[in-house]
Amino acid sequence: MAAALSLVITATMTLISSYNYPGGHALALLHAIEPSSNVSVHIDTFSAMTGVCRFGQLRADWVYDKSEGLDLDQFGNFTHLLTSDPKPHSKRGFEIIGTQHGYSGIQLDFKQLLAGQLPISVRQKPLVWVMHRVHHGGSKTGSACFTCDLPV
Repeated sequence: MAAALSLVITATMTLISSYNYPGGHALALLHAIEPSSNVSVHIDTFSAMTGVCRFGQLRADWVYDKSEGLDLDQFGNFTHLLTSDPKPHSKRGFEIIGTQHGYSGIQLDFKQLLAGQLPISVRQKPLVWVMHRVHHGGSKTGSACFTCDLPV
């Protein structure tokens, strides 16, 4: 019985921990929706701390930048952003093209246990936004917006 309980707890904690990497998932989303070459993407600190690493930097024709302490005007040098705060960038020529949700807590629902399901569900909220700079004259390379929940 103890081994079965340990297995359930381990599986549950593994599932919950998979929701802790919205930055890495946001970078994968950007790779999936942006076919262009010569992309320059800024990765903010939160995104870098939540899963963006060298292993996720798949495109040799892209520039990945994790510079900190940039002035808002300096973000105009990038074609794309991974950011935990889209508001200041929305006002400065960037639009949201994707949103990555991540872990925001767990919820216990013992009614699910009576139905034969685990009584724990993972709550998510938007944590990382993928943004694209709008070109002068209002033209955009893409207008679709993608929202992703982490895989279960």
